[in-house]
Amino acid sequence: MNILVVDATHLYRDILQQALSHYADVRVELALSQQEARELVARETFHFFVISGQLPDGDGIELAKTLRSEGKAKVEPIVLLTSSASSGMAAQAVLSGVTELFRKQDIDELLRFMRHYVELLQPMRCRILYVEDARDQRALLETQLRAWGMTVDAFASADEAWLAFEANDYDLVLCDVVLGGHMTGTRLINRIRRLPLPKGGTPVLAVTAFDNPLRRIELFQLGVDDYVQKPILAEEIRARLHNLLSRKRAVERSEMLLAATALGVVVVGPDGIIVSMDDNSVEMFRPRTQTMRGQPLSVLLPEERNPDLLGQLMQRVMAGERISGLKAMGLNGEGEYFPVELTMVEISSGDGVRHFALLARDITEEQALATYLTRASEAAERAEQMKTAFLANMSHEIRTPLNAVIGMAHVLSRTDLDDAQKKYVGHIDAAGQHLLGLITNVLDLSKIEAGRLELESIPVAVENIVCEVLSMIADQAAEKGLEVRIGELDSPSGLVGDPVRLRQALLNYVSNAIKFTAEGSIDVRVVAQEVSDDAALLRFEVADTGIGISAAAMDEIFSAFRQADNSTTRRYGGSGLGLAITRQVAELMGGEAGVSSTLGEGSLFWFTVLLKRGATLAARQVTPLPSTESAEVVLARDYAGFRCLLVEDEIVNRQVAEAILTRINCEIDTANDGREAIDMARRNDYALILMDMLMPNMGGLEAAQGIRLLPGCEKVPIIALTANAFAYEKQRCLDAGMNDFVSKPIRPEVLFETMLRCLAG
Repeated sequence: MNILVVDATHLYRDILQQALSHYADVRVELALSQQEARELVARETFHFFVISGQLPDGDGIELAKTLRSEGKAKVEPIVLLTSSASSGMAAQAVLSGVTELFRKQDIDELLRFMRHYVELLQPMRCRILYVEDARDQRALLETQLRAWGMTVDAFASADEAWLAFEANDYDLVLCDVVLGGHMTGTRLINRIRRLPLPKGGTPVLAVTAFDNPLRRIELFQLGVDDYVQKPILAEEIRARLHNLLSRKRAVERSEMLLAATALGVVVVGPDGIIVSMDDNSVEMFRPRTQTMRGQPLSVLLPEERNPDLLGQLMQRVMAGERISGLKAMGLNGEGEYFPVELTMVEISSGDGVRHFALLARDITEEQALATYLTRASEAAERAEQMKTAFLANMSHEIRTPLNAVIGMAHVLSRTDLDDAQKKYVGHIDAAGQHLLGLITNVLDLSKIEAGRLELESIPVAVENIVCEVLSMIADQAAEKGLEVRIGELDSPSGLVGDPVRLRQALLNYVSNAIKFTAEGSIDVRVVAQEVSDDAALLRFEVADTGIGISAAAMDEIFSAFRQADNSTTRRYGGSGLGLAITRQVAELMGGEAGVSSTLGEGSLFWFTVLLKRGATLAARQVTPLPSTESAEVVLARDYAGFRCLLVEDEIVNRQVAEAILTRINCEIDTANDGREAIDMARRNDYALILMDMLMPNMGGLEAAQGIRLLPGCEKVPIIALTANAFAYEKQRCLDAGMNDFVSKPIRPEVLFETMLRCLAG
């Protein structure tokens, strides 16, 4: 069986190949584009098609329509993989001949669907009785049945077939309804159905030329399991035979499993007295006496370990209730208690007396495993907590000295320096910013992998996001003489999502494009691929005229800490985290990410996101600044001389903060820890307090709570200064009574804007 996967990546081909590897003669081929798919189907025959909704040179629906119209897939299933299936897309897919749509994230459903079809084409190892009086037709179908792996006993008359059926065991009977001779096909079927089980239950597939609904109904009344109408199509009869054989095999497996079950069956009467025990129950309870007939059920399920159990059990089952999954404690003949799971149903005894079957299952090992798994889960959760704590601690420990490095570089840059010194300070600042970006990316990746990255659901303006990203990279592009252009911005209104993460993902693409493009242009565009009343699937694209990527490297560049090759790292720099984060952010938003590229000519990076539509949601409101001037100018002019308390234990960081604050003409008091801060707040009136979080003696959270209890300090603005960049840290600050949050390394403009908002009220 040949399966064709048409997708721009190897991912789904590899998944299907692995999942179907245990089937014989199943081969999975990959085509990366429509054109490649057409070339493959022109050379080979395929029995199943899996097509991605979006391809580098068109869409999957278009390819499906072509395969149907050109006869390359007359009846073979065509599955379309899409990130999000709308009703409009589904209707279009049906008209184009698509068999079924699957979301790309529901790969397990696709595999279950495919396994049924793969099994349909596997050899059918069975013995079949075939009765047909037309010689040519019998010879033709007999050859086909043998080719499908069946052992076939073919006869021209029902009389001969009946003798063979009596003498042999068959898995299936395929019989023409109208036969010449003494016995017709309907009479043969009638005789088979009069036999006792299991022989009388052999599946029968009738062959008929009837085109009359009433006559076909008679066939089912006669006892056939299914029928096929002449002229016979090979694909149809194979499917019907396969379904009958599958049902027969399922019944046989159920019977075998029931015979091999470890359930112990104890039959009791209405009074709870044991009538009989099977071998499994005897082995489970190991009674001291050979027969337990006439003993109360409480011997096996003692009242002292199962209070009120037996009375309620018999009362419920006598009322017609079926009981299952009931936990109890059993007692064996050696005096040992063990946990059991009970099921109890009423059974027909044939003598008019009500009997009940108690099915008992020893769950000792199961409970031990559950205990082990619970402990393992608790250990894993503790390990995850330790990892989170480690990352938070490392974030603080690294960002604290970084704050000093970047802060001092900023302070130095505002002093009188000669050209060489300005250059050195610029290098220090650039290196610090690069290290800060790397730390931020590592933390983001860790939060994504731990499932702790929480996405916002607030109004999104795609045009604003694109413009903000381009303004952030404008200077870099200008330095290299690159033209950055905005193309199509097709986005419906009323979308909600996480604009910060969208901006981060797009910025990663655009920054990479600038880094790897020496000359030419960069185009940014947004296309609405699918739009419904509830959501929209947007595709963000960044095209460049840069160095391009080799085909071998395209599968690797979205992996963490990977780039196209080792020389790229040395020549262009970078950690290899940006693309990995972009792909994972896209997947968290219900989309995917990818690239198409030609080495030496340029690349097209894209990602899709599924955004919900929620025009009624209001944007998160932030108190506007009282002026269009910079926050630094407004603070220095309108709030000159206000008194501020700076709480910081690190000497260098305190000096950096003081140097920054001197620019706004405020009076600065300093405290070394939380206790000193509370004491100073008790003795002085402050317009604003800047509070570090991790300090000796008393931390920032406890200090903030203590200050809020002081008379007159209930509403003094407190801004947290912390090197912990985790989102939950901000929430902890707000819960402790603080007004806002600024992360280290401190950016002066961010600090000033935050202070101005708090002072403006």
